[in-house]
Amino acid sequence: MNEKDWLIIRAVWQYRNITRAAEQLFTSQPALSYRLKQIERKLSIRLFEQGGRGLTFTAQGRYLAQHAEIVLEQHRQLKTTLQSLTSPQQGELRIGATSNYAAYRLPDRLTDLNRRHPGIDVNLISGLSEEMFSSLQRHEVHLAIVKDDYGWKEGKKLIDEDDYYVISRQPVELARLPQLPQINLNHGGHITELIERWWNANYATAPRVAMRVDKLEVCLAMVEKGLGYAIVSSYQPLPASLARTPIVFNGAAVKSRTWLLYRHTGVDAAVTLPFVDLFDAV
Repeated sequence: MNEKDWLIIRAVWQYRNITRAAEQLFTSQPALSYRLKQIERKLSIRLFEQGGRGLTFTAQGRYLAQHAEIVLEQHRQLKTTLQSLTSPQQGELRIGATSNYAAYRLPDRLTDLNRRHPGIDVNLISGLSEEMFSSLQRHEVHLAIVKDDYGWKEGKKLIDEDDYYVISRQPVELARLPQLPQINLNHGGHITELIERWWNANYATAPRVAMRVDKLEVCLAMVEKGLGYAIVSSYQPLPASLARTPIVFNGAAVKSRTWLLYRHTGVDAAVTLPFVDLFDAV
């Protein structure tokens, strides 16, 4: 079905009258009736109940008519986006990013965006992945940079992968970790669950948590002073003075994966897509 077919379905649904719908579409009643029968034949459905008075839609017809509004709105958004992409991009881009990515990886990307598209102004918020994903769902941000894809059904890109390490001031045997003090870094829900699965697969007892911190810098400072070990990713270049051991689960290195989640369509795609395009080479 093309756009004209959807316009026909919407008009007939709106007026419940073939003649009036034909007038609104600047066509004849016979031509409109013929096209409706073609739609029925193509989809193997009946749009209208047979017999009775007036024009009554079948269940199939009602569903198709209601879906017409969605399709026509998508057509409208697509045309708007394509037209906007022919001119220099400008407007506000709202980004939600995990704190570590915002600190260590995002500045270079934003510098590149500013160089290529000086008309785009960035509004950035940072926090835990779960918070940023919720902001995306509520349309508070145009895109989210997070540690899980959350089953997102629209646009998404894997933009970074980093290994997880046990880090300590002195080399330690992994078998001894349950007896040693741990500097526990708040990674957020998804990563915390991933590390917990690795821990439970290797140890029968819970870790001996000596400190709980929410900043990587604080965690590294404590480890460098010999106050305990930590499990961190290589987001930030780790101090050369620290011993590090990669952690493995089911024969594979445990990875920190960063995803860029966004919407393919919408009136804001003109500012969203230029940023997404920066990651094409990743």
